[in-house]
Amino acid sequence: MTEYIAVINLFFIYAVIGWLWETFYCSFRAKKFVYRGFLIGPYCPVYGFGVLSVLYLVEPYQNNLFVLFIFSTVLVTVLEFLTSYFLEKLFHTTWWDYHHLPFNIQGRVALPISLFWGAGCVLITEVIHPRIMSLESVLEAKLGWYLPIAIVLVMGADTIYTVINMISFQKALKKWSQALEEGKAEFLAKKAEFSEELKEKSSNLAKNSNKERPLLIGRNSEFMQVIQKKKESLPSFSFNQRRVLKSFEDLKHLEVNNMSELRELLKEIWKK
Repeated sequence: MTEYIAVINLFFIYAVIGWLWETFYCSFRAKKFVYRGFLIGPYCPVYGFGVLSVLYLVEPYQNNLFVLFIFSTVLVTVLEFLTSYFLEKLFHTTWWDYHHLPFNIQGRVALPISLFWGAGCVLITEVIHPRIMSLESVLEAKLGWYLPIAIVLVMGADTIYTVINMISFQKALKKWSQALEEGKAEFLAKKAEFSEELKEKSSNLAKNSNKERPLLIGRNSEFMQVIQKKKESLPSFSFNQRRVLKSFEDLKHLEVNNMSELRELLKEIWKK
């Protein structure tokens, strides 16, 4: 029974460490705080699964650093590929894209990333894990089954909520995407009409460019007015859905072709 307690505790500890790493790294790159993670809580289960897989499956090779590195690299690559694949199939979304990196497979995994995580797993196995085991022993001695039960309940509830939230998120994205295209069509139609007016007044425009320019600039605000009218009938985004859009810049929905434009539009709306 104590083995099950240790597995759950270690899974949670490494999930939290993974979240801390991703949040720190992404925040550093973005030069602002970025709350990472698929789930709401401060943990990334994929790190828990990944580290435990390495610790248990490559245990016979821990004395051979080269073999440990190779096995770790292969394991984390397979795990990352499967995670990307199932997220795409379940939610029709891609959460990261490695197409810009050399030796990538479908943009899901890439050799430089795999080598980095392979080296990271060696560091964890040889240096970090013994200290983590000491922490786990203390937690197990003081809390027994209470902590694992709490972990399962909290992360289970978080997972259920997130899955339901992602389903509504998909629907909201598609409705907003359609509204954006309709708004663009209306705006471009008005812009075309306005261009015809400018052609008729081309001589006056050359002489009074300072007077006419505000009309051109105002077209952006006019577009936003079109969107604001449509906004009333569109679904709103929850706090977690907004967090996901802001934190995962490479997030794409397979059925939304204007994701970049939609992201910029939502950022502009959320500023107000």
